[in-house]
Amino acid sequence: MEIKTPYSQEAEESVLGSIFFSESEIKTIADKLTVEDFYNPSHQEIYEAILKLFKNGNSIDAITVSNFLENINTLEKAGGREYIVYLSSVVPSTANLMEYINIVKDKSVLRKLQESFTSLIEASRSVEDTPHFIDQVEKEIFNITKDRRSTDFVNIAEAAEKTLAKIAEQAQHANEISGLDTGYYQFNRYTLGLQPSDLLIVAARPGIGKTAFALNLALNIGMLPKAPHIAFFSLEMGVEQLVMRLLSSVSSVDNTSLRKGDLKQYEWERLQTGVHNLKGSNIYFDDSGTVQVLDLRSKCRKLKQDNKLDLVIVDYLQLLSGSQHNKGNRVQEVSEISRVLKEMARELKVPVVALSQLSRNLEQRPDKTPRMSDLRESGSIEQDADIIIFLYVKEEDKQDESRQNITQFVVAKNRHGQPGDFELLFNKNTSKFSGEFNSGLKG
Repeated sequence: MEIKTPYSQEAEESVLGSIFFSESEIKTIADKLTVEDFYNPSHQEIYEAILKLFKNGNSIDAITVSNFLENINTLEKAGGREYIVYLSSVVPSTANLMEYINIVKDKSVLRKLQESFTSLIEASRSVEDTPHFIDQVEKEIFNITKDRRSTDFVNIAEAAEKTLAKIAEQAQHANEISGLDTGYYQFNRYTLGLQPSDLLIVAARPGIGKTAFALNLALNIGMLPKAPHIAFFSLEMGVEQLVMRLLSSVSSVDNTSLRKGDLKQYEWERLQTGVHNLKGSNIYFDDSGTVQVLDLRSKCRKLKQDNKLDLVIVDYLQLLSGSQHNKGNRVQEVSEISRVLKEMARELKVPVVALSQLSRNLEQRPDKTPRMSDLRESGSIEQDADIIIFLYVKEEDKQDESRQNITQFVVAKNRHGQPGDFELLFNKNTSKFSGEFNSGLKG
């Protein structure tokens, strides 16, 4: 059976004809298509010439394009003057331009996929690490299909203009956050909300409340007006336990009473209201025992392709495992896990919050304030993370009845701003963090 190369001569002609019909359309097309998206070699030559004229600020029509190609001795390769004149009259209007662009782009994606599949089939004949190979296959396919247009390099002038525009836009909302609203004022001050592509590490000793805090983040963000999609990977607790904690927090009903089912009438009413409120959120729990970090990334890619991923939460990092290459060396394995989580945040353009254990060495010191060196099996966690936050309870607060429920939050690393600390009140009975005290940025 003859294998046909995916391309549309008519669509390619119509895209180029639209530029000749209305020169201003090049701004739209240049943002959507690259030279390689055209299959016909003549069209590649013509489009490349048009892009160069456009970048130099020159007029674009059949004459200027023909002269440009003639000057660089590629006019015949482009089909000659007559063909360029033909293209200038091939479309009566640009009303269907986006359809033409999409056809050209889709055919280009199909060609790239065919090329990729051919090389992947050949590579599959000598695979030793199957999970790693599958991850590479998914990554390659995702990179080909994720955007309507992608390039390896960004011109500094273009990047600077876009950055300036973003700064100007933010200046109109100087008191507002730019990422996902955590629901905690001081946390937002340090981060401006959870930012796309950031890896946040939330670390503490067992029993301090890091899982409860992660659930509070999911709840606060999940209840935002646009209902962001949140993937919560729990490697330690089942969905029923997690939802029990969420219900306790959202309804302010005691955890123990919920587990026993020993509720007063007003608590039932609060609980029903809480369930109703949760129905409007998009929080997805995965307690399937996904321990391979590559499997976790695969699941997140699928959610992203379905436009159902705005935040990933992992509870917790040390329960994940890496590839077969690093088995037996836990430090290297954890380093691989943190690197993959950071790569995933950048690739999918979503914030990733990963919980982490702190080592027992912390308990042996008179000063119980966590340090970077306390990150258990730390490897490259400190290097890969954009933000690292430690949770702990001061020894003196444990003895002070009025402050026993106050948890310290130390922003030990902040790639985008200053380090510092703040305090939240932790109600263990309802698994809820709230209220802030004596917070301040460190210079």
